[in-house]
Amino acid sequence: MNQIAYQFHSPLTLLQEWDGRTDGAPLRECLVTGYTLDLVFFERHCVPTARALGARVTVLGDAANAVHEAVDVRQAGRAYQHAQASCGGAFHPKVVILAGDDDVWAAIGSGNPTMSGWGHNHELWLVLRASRHQGPAAMRDLGAWLTELPQVVKVPSWIADTLTHVGHWITPDELDGSQTDLRIFGNLRRSLVRQLPAGPVRSLRMTAPFFDAQGRGIQALINRLQPREVDLALQERDSQYSGEALVAATASVGLTRFRYLDEGRTRHGKLVEWTIDDTTIAMTGSANLSAAALLATTADGGNCELVTTMPVPASLLPEGTAVDRATIVRNNTIPVDSRAQQHTLVVLGARRIQHTILVELVTTTSVPITIESSPDGTPGTWTPVHVFTATSTATQVLSFAAPEALGGAVRARAEQPGERLVSPVVFLTDTARCRPRDDTTNQPRMTLIAEDDNVLTDEVLARRFNADLLRLLSHVQERKVTTGTSALRSATGATAAAVPPDDRWGVWLESVERSLGPHLTGLLFPGVLAAPGLATTGWSVDTDVDDTELADGESDDAVEELTEAASAGSARLAPDIPASQRAQYRTWARRWTRAATATPRPPLELRMLVTRTYLVLLAAAVWGTDEAWRSDLSDLTRTLVPDAAEQEDVPGQALDFVSSLIAVCLALLLQDAALHGGGEHDIVAKAAWTDAAELAAYADPKLAEEYLHVPDKPYARVPAWGEVETVIDLAVTAADDPHAVDRATLENEGLPARMMDGVWVIDGEFRNPRRMAARVATLVTSPSAVVARNASKTTIVLRDGRTLAIAESTAPRWRVYTLSPMSTPVSLLTGDEGLPSGAKIYPLSPIPAAVSALAEKSRINEQLLQAALHT
Repeated sequence: MNQIAYQFHSPLTLLQEWDGRTDGAPLRECLVTGYTLDLVFFERHCVPTARALGARVTVLGDAANAVHEAVDVRQAGRAYQHAQASCGGAFHPKVVILAGDDDVWAAIGSGNPTMSGWGHNHELWLVLRASRHQGPAAMRDLGAWLTELPQVVKVPSWIADTLTHVGHWITPDELDGSQTDLRIFGNLRRSLVRQLPAGPVRSLRMTAPFFDAQGRGIQALINRLQPREVDLALQERDSQYSGEALVAATASVGLTRFRYLDEGRTRHGKLVEWTIDDTTIAMTGSANLSAAALLATTADGGNCELVTTMPVPASLLPEGTAVDRATIVRNNTIPVDSRAQQHTLVVLGARRIQHTILVELVTTTSVPITIESSPDGTPGTWTPVHVFTATSTATQVLSFAAPEALGGAVRARAEQPGERLVSPVVFLTDTARCRPRDDTTNQPRMTLIAEDDNVLTDEVLARRFNADLLRLLSHVQERKVTTGTSALRSATGATAAAVPPDDRWGVWLESVERSLGPHLTGLLFPGVLAAPGLATTGWSVDTDVDDTELADGESDDAVEELTEAASAGSARLAPDIPASQRAQYRTWARRWTRAATATPRPPLELRMLVTRTYLVLLAAAVWGTDEAWRSDLSDLTRTLVPDAAEQEDVPGQALDFVSSLIAVCLALLLQDAALHGGGEHDIVAKAAWTDAAELAAYADPKLAEEYLHVPDKPYARVPAWGEVETVIDLAVTAADDPHAVDRATLENEGLPARMMDGVWVIDGEFRNPRRMAARVATLVTSPSAVVARNASKTTIVLRDGRTLAIAESTAPRWRVYTLSPMSTPVSLLTGDEGLPSGAKIYPLSPIPAAVSALAEKSRINEQLLQAALHT
C-alpha cells in the first residue's frame, strides 16, 4: 500500500519503524545523502540498526562540509560506504532511502545527517512508502534521478554503481496510477524554477534558512508564479538574508506579509507553497530560496538539489510574529565570505582491492599531489604512499600497489606556491564487507570459534573441532561455488546486481569467513582479513623522530639481536600434542581425508582446511616415524586442484592461495622421494605431482611461506623453504618445458642426456650403453625413447608403460618385452646374464608394428632410429 505524508521528524524514526516491523522483512539498502555530514553521529545512531537489519549502508556528503574529525570515525569503509561528492555548487540533496525486497520507504527533505539535522532542528520531510512491484510515477522519477546523479555529480565509481543499483532497485515494476499529484525532481540538467507551473496564483508562501544576497531566488519565484499576495517567514537572527534585498524582490506584489519565527530551535525546513483556486501545492526538499538552488542547474555549475511537490490540505508555513518592512530592511545576516578559493583538491573516495589501492579525486592544481594515509587520522601519523600530477580537471583515477604501512584514513596534499592544499579525509573502503547481508540460512558453519592452533592441544576442544569439521565435510552443498553474484542473492534474488565485478573475491571470502570463522579463514588465506586503520595510534608530539638513532648504552649488535629474536618469536610453531593423543589424531585425519576426497567433493575451502590441518599435525610430529601420512597427503594435494566448475566460479585470488598450499604439500611429499623412482614413496609423490604440478607453477612464494612451520619437535615433518622454492621453480619450468622434470631428474643422477627430436640421447665413454639407456628409460617419463652411445656401440630403448623395445647396433634385431608390475628397465635389461628371454624378436627392417606403435607414442621419426643404429 502506498502512503505519503509531510512530517517534521527524523529519518531515524523510519529506521526504527522498519526495525519494529512484525513481518521481519530484511532491509537491503540504506542510502543517505546530505550536505553537512557528521560520521560520528551517523555511526552511533544509524549504522548499527541498519546493519543489524541486513542493509548495505551508503552515505554521501558534500566534499567541503564534513563536521566530524577523522580521528573520531571508527567504522567508515568497513561497516558502511562513505564517499564525498563534488560539483560546481553545493551538493545539497537530503535523501534517505530504505529499500527491502518488497517495500521502499523514501524520505526527501531538509535535514542533514548530523545531530542538528536529524535531532535538534525543525526540518520538513516528505515520506513516501511504496511497493517495489507496483508504485507511483514519483518513485520512478526518484529512481531515474539516482541513476542520472553520477553522470552529473562527481562521485567514486563504486558509489556510482551503488546509486545506479539503488535507482533501478526502487523503480516500480509497473505504475499503479496512485499519487498522481506527487512529483519528485531535481535540477541536474534543468533548473527548479523552470519546472514549476506558470502563474498566476492567488498566494505564495515561503520559508527557508538561507536566501541569496540579492534576493534573486525570491524574485524568480514571484516572476514564475505571479502571486497576488506573498507570505515570507524567517528567523530574525538564525536565518541568513538581506532584508533590503527581500523587500526589493517582493515590491511588485500587491500584498506582502513578513513574519519572524521563534528562535528557540533552528528552522531548517525549506518550503515554497502556492494556492490556485482552493488547492494548495507545497514544494519541499533541499532547496533554499537562493539563486544557486532555484535558478541554476547542477550541470552548469549550480547546486545539486532535490525537491517534491504535492497538494496539502492545510498550509505548512510555520506560525510566527508579523513584522513590517522597515524592520526587515534594517537586518542583514549574510556573512561576508572573504575566502577566494583558487584551487580545488578533493578526494572523492579510496578503495582497497586485494593488493591494490584505488583513489579517485578531482583537482584544479597542476603541481605534484601526494596521497597520504594514516591509521586513524591523528596528527603526526600521515604517511606518503603515492605521488602523481593531475593531467586534467576531470576525475583522476589512481591505482597503485598497497604499501605495507597503510592506514584506513586517506587524504591528498599539494604544495601550491603560496598555498598548501589538503583535501578532506576519506576512509579506505572494502565494498565487499559493506554489502548487504546474505540471507543464506542453510550454510553450515563451525560452532567452535578457534583462536589459534592450540585448540588441538585441549582434548575437549579438539573433539569439538573434529565433530565440527566432519559435520561440515558431510554437508554436500551445491557444486556451484558461491561467487560475487550468488553470495548476494537473497530469497528473491534481491541484491545480486549490487556487487561490482571486482568484488567477487571479497564476497567469496566473506562467505568462507561466515562458514569457518575469522581465525580459520585467516589461516587458510593469510593476511587477507587484515584491515588498515585498526591499530590504536597515540598523539605524536615530534614528527621528525629518527628511528635509526640508538638509545644510550645501545649498540648495533644489540639491536640486530633484538630484531632476530622478534622475528623468531613470530614464527609459526606447531602445537604441542601429547603422545597419548596422537593415535586419536591420526584416526581423525584419516576420516577427514576420506570425507575431503569423497565424491561429490566438499567446497574448496573445506578441502583446504583439511589439508592445512594435516600439515599442522605433521609439524606436530603426530605420525612420528610412521610414513602412512604420505598416501593421505597425496590424495589431499590432488583434491585441491579445482575442477572445471570451480575454475570458472572461484575468484582467481583464492587460486593463488590454493597453488601455494599445493607447493608446500608437494615439497613435503618429495622429501625422501623422487619423481621417477620406483619406490612406494616415489609413486605416491609422482601421483600428486602429475595432477597438481601445473597449479604449483602459479604459487606465490610469500604465500607459500605462510603455510610453513618451524620444525621444533622430534620427527616433525616440515618442508624447508628451499624445498618449497625448488618445487615452485621446477613447476614453473615444467609449465614451459614438458621435459623439465626429466631434465632435473637426470641432472640429479649425473646423467648428461639431452633431448634431440624427441629422443633422449646420451653420449660418453661409459662402458655399457645398454645399462646407461636402461637407467635413463627408468628415470624419464613414459612414453620415451632413449639412445645411448659410446665409441663402439649404440643402444636404443623405447618404452610406453609396461611395453619396452630394445635394439643394439651389435645385434641387428628388435626385442619387445612386457614389464612385470615390479620390474623396471634397469631390472630387466641390466642382469649379469645379458638380455633375458621371453622377448618377441623382430628384424630391424622393416620396423615391426609393435616397435612402430612405440615410436608413434613417443612422436619420433622411425628412420632416425634406424640411422642411429648404423652410426
